[in-house]
Amino acid sequence: QLSGGQQQRVGVARALAADPPVLLMDEPFSAVDPVVRKGLQEELLRIQGELGKTIVFVTHDIDEAIKLGTMVAVLRTGGRLAQYAPPAELLTHPADAFVEDFLGTDRGIRRLSFFGTDELELLTGPIVAVDSTAEQIAARTRADVPYLLVTDLEGRPLGWSDPDGLTPGRIDQDRLLPHGRPFARGESLRAALDCAVLSPTGWAVAVDESGRAAGVVSQQAIGAAIRAAHAEGHKDAADARVAG
Repeated sequence: QLSGGQQQRVGVARALAADPPVLLMDEPFSAVDPVVRKGLQEELLRIQGELGKTIVFVTHDIDEAIKLGTMVAVLRTGGRLAQYAPPAELLTHPADAFVEDFLGTDRGIRRLSFFGTDELELLTGPIVAVDSTAEQIAARTRADVPYLLVTDLEGRPLGWSDPDGLTPGRIDQDRLLPHGRPFARGESLRAALDCAVLSPTGWAVAVDESGRAAGVVSQQAIGAAIRAAHAEGHKDAADARVAG
């Protein structure tokens, strides 16, 4: 009476118990829902990191291949190899039109998964607690940030508001704009951009490990970080070609 996810975990455990030098996994997570699949992927990465097993992982999900693979092999019809490369290189330099079409039109967005958010400059100024006074709201209001992020008394984000729409001392939470899904420091630029796009204000909220607001960042700032990351990537690629 095991669920699909539990069955997959048992299958992986049984395979690892034999201590094989190479583990072949043929679409092991294809029959589970996205939430369970994400958990199984994270668990597999953790196990592989601890045991250092070589795993040949077969999947038709390019996002899964990019997330799990150290090297990714793209096969043409008939099982012929089209390209074999690290995930970042695969997304940046597809070998031909077949690989480019296989990766899809959003491969640029997928590539952002390899860029971190550590260099993003978070603004902590436009953040107020739900019980803030008029003076505190005024002090936190900035001309270049049209909204204020309102948090609960423990610093967890509740939503956005126009500064003029806030009532000092008793902010009405029902009138706040949703803040969208926050991202954590250490997540990728893809996660940060997704948060900004989903936010009705165009600003993303970063949180710490306790879920407290660590700062906010605009789509424009994320875009600048993406351009800087691309420029650094092109420089590294050029240096590698020179060294080669």
